[in-house]
Amino acid sequence: MSHESAAAPSSKGRSAEPNLDSTKFAEVTAGVYRRFDAESVWMALRYAVGQQLFEENPTIMLMFVRIAEIYPEAHARLQDVRSQESGPLRQAIDLIVDPPNELREARYLPDAIQSPGEMDLCWAEFLVTGETEIVEKIVAVLDRDDRTRKFLNQTLSSEATDLKLSDAERTELQQYGIGIGRVSEDAQWEVMTPGDTDLFLWLAIKDQNETCTRILHAMDEPQKLHLASKGAALWSLQANATQHGTIRMLCEQASKQPGGFGRKLLIPA
Repeated sequence: MSHESAAAPSSKGRSAEPNLDSTKFAEVTAGVYRRFDAESVWMALRYAVGQQLFEENPTIMLMFVRIAEIYPEAHARLQDVRSQESGPLRQAIDLIVDPPNELREARYLPDAIQSPGEMDLCWAEFLVTGETEIVEKIVAVLDRDDRTRKFLNQTLSSEATDLKLSDAERTELQQYGIGIGRVSEDAQWEVMTPGDTDLFLWLAIKDQNETCTRILHAMDEPQKLHLASKGAALWSLQANATQHGTIRMLCEQASKQPGGFGRKLLIPA
């Protein structure tokens, strides 16, 4: 995204440096709870509208709605500049300072995460409030059943399946922690190794392993969504743990608590 393509300043009090607006946008969306500043929120909003970021990612708009709701100074600052603006920026301010009921009090947050998109909503809530209770919903995704293990066991034991694995492909899977074998020549192929096969497969797909990608393509859409949600939970928790001390502490605690195997992967050895 080019900073130079930000909307040109026009109204009183508007920064003559679009790059500064982009910097403030990065600061605000990386965790406004860490250092709140009403003017920075206004500059960040200006940048988001100028770059049409709300069209690309509606979660960003919900984040600003939540900021104005949680921080009265931000709401007051946007009210102050409201009458000076027009067009898309005025429309954005109107929505943020006076949102419809369904956008108030974070009513859109899920009780249980069903997709990576819902996970984004939870992360946005944390980045506004700094409260980790919502992040615990993301950790809970790692505790879900290992459906890839069940899928492989059922699929590889079926004569009707199109998914056949060669010796070389089974060796590849073993390198990613997915050991497929059978207890005897007459027994069915099955996953023999412990751990979370969902996450092992997802990590291998991220590594662009062709065999694992072929397994993914053989899955139905609910299974793919299940896999994507668990993978997104692991990746986002690991990534945010490097940026937020509170998330790192939460991940350290979660890794020592009972639950899914994915908890053990939260803190790299």
